[in-house]
Amino acid sequence: MKVRIVISALLATLVWFPQSAQNVSAIFCYPGDPPAVYQACVAYNGGIGQQVHNQNQLKSIQSQIKNTVAQINAIDQMIAGLKNQIAAQEALIARTQAAIDDLGRKIRFGEAALVPLEAHATIRDQLLNERLRYVDSHGSVNYIQLVLTSSSMNQLMNRLVGAQQVAASDRRLLVDLQQEHVQVSVANAALLEKKTEVSNLLKQQQEIEADLQKNLATQAAALAYEQQLQAQLATQYAQVQAERAAIDAQVAKLAQQYDAAARKAGGGSGVFAWPLPVCGFSCITQGFGCSSFYLEVYDANCPWPHKIHTGIDIAGPYGTDVVAADTGIAYLYPGSVGYGNLLVIIHGNGYSTYYGHLSRYAPGLRTGMVVPRGTTVAFEGSTGWSTGPHVHFEIRVRNVYRDPCIWLGC
Repeated sequence: MKVRIVISALLATLVWFPQSAQNVSAIFCYPGDPPAVYQACVAYNGGIGQQVHNQNQLKSIQSQIKNTVAQINAIDQMIAGLKNQIAAQEALIARTQAAIDDLGRKIRFGEAALVPLEAHATIRDQLLNERLRYVDSHGSVNYIQLVLTSSSMNQLMNRLVGAQQVAASDRRLLVDLQQEHVQVSVANAALLEKKTEVSNLLKQQQEIEADLQKNLATQAAALAYEQQLQAQLATQYAQVQAERAAIDAQVAKLAQQYDAAARKAGGGSGVFAWPLPVCGFSCITQGFGCSSFYLEVYDANCPWPHKIHTGIDIAGPYGTDVVAADTGIAYLYPGSVGYGNLLVIIHGNGYSTYYGHLSRYAPGLRTGMVVPRGTTVAFEGSTGWSTGPHVHFEIRVRNVYRDPCIWLGC
């Protein structure tokens, strides 16, 4: 018991110092606690052991991550971790409180059982005191006097038997009284141990509740910040979609203007080459279809957030040559918010291809120029909404996006 108190005091001293390396302080899990409390305590410590300080983590997300979507993803991960910690804290608090309540009942029952035990011992103490006072005033049994004063052998025998019975009774009284005092001492020690355990559990409860309040406050701050990010993202999404609509409208207009010239140059056959010759199908990092990326195009047929990736992402080394998938007429749109540096090639017969996130265009390439199939038209990059070097490649039919793998066989 003393060891546990010393360890608890040491831990309390250590907890006083600022701890920037972890989000909450690990607590001492005492194997002597009720099993449910001990297991919940171990689970609680295990859940926080690998976590960084939540408040520092939130500040880091706010200050170091500039991409709104990346911030939201980081906040979501942080909130998920906080939920797990809070659940572990609440479980430990509930189990600790249950243990405190159970110990409280045992203490009350123990105190109630101790009352008659102490009362009985007190009565026996009084009886022993009276017997000792009698012996002190009358002296112990004088066997010679019993013999000399007896009028007959029967009287003598009766007196001797009575004296022996008194002596035996005295011995029993002493033994019983000793046992009763031992029982009282054991009962008091058990009550003291339970009361000490309750005191330790209450202290642990206070520490966990304080950490819980910190986590709840950090969670509330993270949720509030995420709401701000969602508002910013909505503005960015509206900007990206307005830009996409403007690009699509311009492409639709140019398709009519360039269609005949593109077909005359040899485009519009519906046969397309792979746009990154040095990097094959294994370099596809994201295919065509439903996406969880918030800034993609809305598609009600996709699950939440109801967004679709309108092409395929091909990740080769930064600066890799990008070639025209088919002969057509180029339309350059540098600096797009979403696509970054974008190139659209109009091939004729309603076909067009999109190449996004380019680092730069091929030297001398201009809008309105005819580019033959397989000609280097740009270089892979990571401009616009991009998390790393790749080319976003789309095939459109009458300005409606389709899965490029239908034509490419990927």
